[in-house]
Amino acid sequence: MTRLLHRGVLPLILLTTACTAGMSQSPPQLVVFIVLDQVPFDYVPRFRQHFGPDGFVRLMNNGALFTNVVYEHASTSTGPGHAVLSTGAYGRVNGIVGNSWWDNLAGRSIYCVADTTTTIIGGQGQGRSPANLQTLTFGDQLRISTGFRGKVISLSHKDRAAILLGGKYANLALWMRDSTFVTSSYYGTDLPAWVRRFNASGIVNGYFGRIWQRSLPISAFHAMDKDDAPYEDGGNGMGTTFPHRITGNDTTRRTPSYYSALMKSPYASEALAALAREAVRGEQLGRRGVTDLLCISFSSTDHVGHAFGPHSWEVLEMMVQMDRILGDFFRFLDREVGLAKCLITLSSDHAVSPIPRYLATASGRDVARRLSGTAVLAACESSLTAAFGAPPEGTPWFEGKYNNSVTFSTKALAGRAITPEQASLLMMGVLRKFDGIAAAYAREEIEHLTPSTSLEMRARNSYSRTRSGDVTFFFKPLFIDAGHDEGASHGRPYEPDAHVPLFIMGAGVKKGVYAAEASPADIAPTLSALTGAGFTPGRQGRVLQEAFTR
Repeated sequence: MTRLLHRGVLPLILLTTACTAGMSQSPPQLVVFIVLDQVPFDYVPRFRQHFGPDGFVRLMNNGALFTNVVYEHASTSTGPGHAVLSTGAYGRVNGIVGNSWWDNLAGRSIYCVADTTTTIIGGQGQGRSPANLQTLTFGDQLRISTGFRGKVISLSHKDRAAILLGGKYANLALWMRDSTFVTSSYYGTDLPAWVRRFNASGIVNGYFGRIWQRSLPISAFHAMDKDDAPYEDGGNGMGTTFPHRITGNDTTRRTPSYYSALMKSPYASEALAALAREAVRGEQLGRRGVTDLLCISFSSTDHVGHAFGPHSWEVLEMMVQMDRILGDFFRFLDREVGLAKCLITLSSDHAVSPIPRYLATASGRDVARRLSGTAVLAACESSLTAAFGAPPEGTPWFEGKYNNSVTFSTKALAGRAITPEQASLLMMGVLRKFDGIAAAYAREEIEHLTPSTSLEMRARNSYSRTRSGDVTFFFKPLFIDAGHDEGASHGRPYEPDAHVPLFIMGAGVKKGVYAAEASPADIAPTLSALTGAGFTPGRQGRVLQEAFTR
């Protein structure tokens, strides 16, 4: 259930303790906020024996590991996850209810970091900014608390990850577009000199033709799926078995498929870690007498996970290489800044469900049940037509279909002289006749919902009046969308997609393993308490005070 803070309930002395418990020592000079895209908690115990001493094991041995960290929202995807991590609040507060949504006021689809008032700096493409974020991030509060002397630099392969982690006042957000890292005019008129030098070095293109070899002995994979599973995605010239050649579909020259292949390998993570090292040097992070923030979101774990699945040889090898990359980066930080002066946190934006065909093959039992989302909506459309007549020619009943919700076409409703409430009532009646539907909510219902179950809580936390549909519905846990048996996926409001790891290491943090229930929304307020920065507006998370030294 929720751990929302009710300021009027907690005694003032407890609030004061929570805010000051981590302040017994000098504030850190550098906060490093690391996100590994699509990493479920179970990767930590499953793969620990294969990790070296300087990456994940360093975090475990010297910091706090929280084992029961679960997202309390329904939108377990990249944009919403990063927004929760940075703001300490869910979509109903921060506004990021999906990677995209149908905007009821604008009457069109909106990408979570789209901004037509900005342009891309250093490359081509549509403008990007945090304009759609409706509250502040930890980084924003850090900048405010330091009189804007503290720097916030945010890096990722994905634009939405870099932008939403950094926040409104970030000095710079960078993301990868083909062979270079780019930014937006929101952050300035040009790339810093250190970024231009990095791009000119050609490091991203330098991986063309590299071979991703298996590093572990065959015995290490006895608990994994077979290496040549037919439901894996070997596209972009990757193939489904080791070794994987990183060229894309053309082995003689770089094409767009090369960059897609690169993202499904550890080499993209190596490039991002190299950029992070240049950011520390170029911006003098952690060496300016004020607390700085460096955000790094690695997206390759997500690309590898989708393509090969969480029980694949590739995922195990990816995590082993990610462990090596982290170890190298921590040693770099120790040389350049001093780990004693750093506060490091690592988590994930969402987890992932196993590939259904893997579960059926490995167990000998196919317990998953199939329900076609397309067929469900078609049944709703047929019932609407039967009850109210066909909508005007060329007009569909639904104009928006995003994030488990649908928005009725205003033209279709006007053409049949019915209200959204009438259409919603009929549609919910149809949805609730399907055995695989766990719950269905009309707009009015979900807006006034007092959650009594975890599903209701997660549905409410992902709901926005202007960014969610007229009707929201969810499949039951064992039901999957028919036709989606291949490849791994996430986005469902259940624990397999919501349970992630959380590490915190640094001054003021008591090392140990903590089994208390926690949420990724707890990270931002905890960092605020440890650094003295203000809490983010509308935060829903709590301070993880149990891991403080005092």
